Amino acid sequence: MKNWNTLEADENRLMNKHYTPGRGGKRIDKVIIHHNAGNLTIKGCWDVWQTRQASAHYQVQTDGRIGQLVWDRDTAWHAGNWAANTTSIGIEHADASTNPWRISEACLDNGAHLVAAICKHYGLGRPAWGKNVFGHRHFSSTECPASLADSQHAAYMARAQYWYDHMSGTKPAPAPKPTPAPTPNIDALADAVIRGEYGNGDERRRRLGNLYDQVQRRVNEKLAGKKPAPKPAPNIDALADAVIRGEYGNGDERRRRLGSLYDQVQRRVNQKLGY
Repeated sequence: MKNWNTLEADENRLMNKHYTPGRGGKRIDKVIIHHNAGNLTIKGCWDVWQTRQASAHYQVQTDGRIGQLVWDRDTAWHAGNWAANTTSIGIEHADASTNPWRISEACLDNGAHLVAAICKHYGLGRPAWGKNVFGHRHFSSTECPASLADSQHAAYMARAQYWYDHMSGTKPAPAPKPTPAPTPNIDALADAVIRGEYGNGDERRRRLGNLYDQVQRRVNEKLAGKKPAPKPAPNIDALADAVIRGEYGNGDERRRRLGSLYDQVQRRVNQKLGY
């Protein structure tokens, strides 16, 4: 990056289509991060988006070099959600490896630095996941941003917060003391197994890990003639979180899968996203 404070990228390779000029009067209030699902250069991204109706504001290469493809003042087509597009900056990251997906150290550091710089430049506050920094999967049914929401998530956000503190001159708050892991609820896990949420055979054993024997014993007890536990009331808050993570798709698919709960859940989703 030539200038972190003014968000001047190493290279400007601006799209001539597949974005929308302006933001319809909306204010930038978040950063949404993505992975390329490939090791693309800045030009590589530009080439792909010339033939595909998609774009993002920035691309971070494996070597850490940053390119701007859509001006911040314009709306890139990256989130799969129009309201999110108009209020966000989209950052793509090149994958250095596949199976598993992973980005390089240089890409991670400069991508996180860019997140911090954007949060500072637009007055969004210290980077915080789910508050002013989101993954693509929050808004669409997708694996993206892959490792940045999974194996490399903690490192990425810690680096973004470090760079924000460094750039803004603020002293970071002390790290909270770790809370002890909660005791597993064997009864609830057994109910989930009976509902089919943990599959069968080797899949169930793999997903339950060292709890398999305890849970399976309880499953057997429950299926041995005891009255089934009453069906719990639907957790609207948890369903709304799942929708935001992209687990219920969009449009008709989401309406079909949520059924009679659709209106309640969608209302809660809109509250959580501030719409």
